Amino acid sequence: MMNLEVIHRSITEADDLEEVRDEKISIGDVLRSLAQHPAQIITRWNWKSALMGAILRASFYLTIYKVSKESWMVTLSAVLVEFGFRFVTSGISGALVQSFRRATPIWLATLIVMITLPIFSHTVEYITHYAQENLFSSIFAASENNARQKAFAISVMFSILSALFNLFVMRHGVLLVGAGSETKSLASDLKRIPLLIVEFVVFLPNEILCAISKRKILTAIGIFSAFGFAVGAIFGVFRGKWSWAWTTALGAWAILFLFTLIVAGAIVVQKKLANN
Repeated sequence: MMNLEVIHRSITEADDLEEVRDEKISIGDVLRSLAQHPAQIITRWNWKSALMGAILRASFYLTIYKVSKESWMVTLSAVLVEFGFRFVTSGISGALVQSFRRATPIWLATLIVMITLPIFSHTVEYITHYAQENLFSSIFAASENNARQKAFAISVMFSILSALFNLFVMRHGVLLVGAGSETKSLASDLKRIPLLIVEFVVFLPNEILCAISKRKILTAIGIFSAFGFAVGAIFGVFRGKWSWAWTTALGAWAILFLFTLIVAGAIVVQKKLANN
């Protein structure tokens, strides 16, 4: 019998993708493994993502509600609800993202995570906060100044970036759970995150500039276009408004274009300093 330190004959033989020693796994294999062994999402429930996601989202709701001048009772009700359901869903999302960290092609894995995870988390978010304010308002005070709608709209963009960032850091061995020797302590992960944030911010601009330098113009255009279209589509679907789709897409493209120019400028300056 083959032990877990040996590559499985097929990925579907493994109850958990983390048992597979292949450096790269196809998207199809990941999807088949998740379909045949869904329990791995529970056994590898990512408590690191759960803890960090719940704290960040609760802080986010606290800020938005107080800026919207909601009462403390309303604010704390929203924060409590957000923390509770995020602690559960962020752990599940973290396990799903970790399943795609070695998936290839990378661009498709990134696109799948970028679209599916926000849809999952915000469907749960919308239902949970809607129920809080419309069905259980006698227990959890409802917002009085439309803070829920404001928080939900901004939260969509946060979720897109959060899903992409989690996938990025997990590919670098951070925030992993149940990954054997690759799993590090939360303290060790937190030490690496600041540098990874910088690398994450410049990742897409670097990919675009790298494609341009290799004269792969269509690839560069594809990366640039896919980012804006994905962001716009997610916003448009969740808000149910075409105006939200095209305005957020334009905003996403503007931000990416700006960062690409900044990274390009930094590269030029770095080369000039190296030549002097």
